[in-house]
Amino acid sequence: MVKNQEDLLKDVTSVLEREDIPYMVTGAYNVIFYGRPRASHDIDFVIDITPKDVNRVITALQKVTFDFIVDQDAINEAVKYQGQFNVLYPPAAIKLDFWLVKDDEFDRLRFHRRVKVKALGQKMLMATPEDTILQKLRWYNKSKIEKHLIDAAFVWQIQTGLDKKYMDKWARKLSVNKYLPQLGKIDMEEHY
Repeated sequence: MVKNQEDLLKDVTSVLEREDIPYMVTGAYNVIFYGRPRASHDIDFVIDITPKDVNRVITALQKVTFDFIVDQDAINEAVKYQGQFNVLYPPAAIKLDFWLVKDDEFDRLRFHRRVKVKALGQKMLMATPEDTILQKLRWYNKSKIEKHLIDAAFVWQIQTGLDKKYMDKWARKLSVNKYLPQLGKIDMEEHY
């Protein structure tokens, strides 16, 4: 049976939990959960592993499906350089992106702050809404791809009780504070 994105998200988070591989869901699925429904072409995870965990990660992913295409060399390279590797699921043309926790203060902090949420009928670990916004602003600042700014605005406008002091502090540290005032002004109706 071919799995869809939601099935893969649930299955991968379950196996990462079971195998005790530190992870969090990030990217589009955080925006979907905290902000707005939208299409996504991949599923993003952040994981915290070392070289000795590579075989464990491969074994865990094979427990989800043997249809995954997993490149051990790519994982080794990602671990060595705190980068990213992809896992492909050809039956449904779905890509999973696994980002390694970087050795910078914000990346470590946002990983430490991850929260357990109930999504798609099961519990999984996700970045907080504040960290989702900040990371989206970082990506926007780097790429100028408007979808990142729009995603941040949706989370900003929909989530109540955001820790604005935390966000102000980190927006300044990450040099994205100039975008915060724009988030409340973006017309969500235009972007649905």
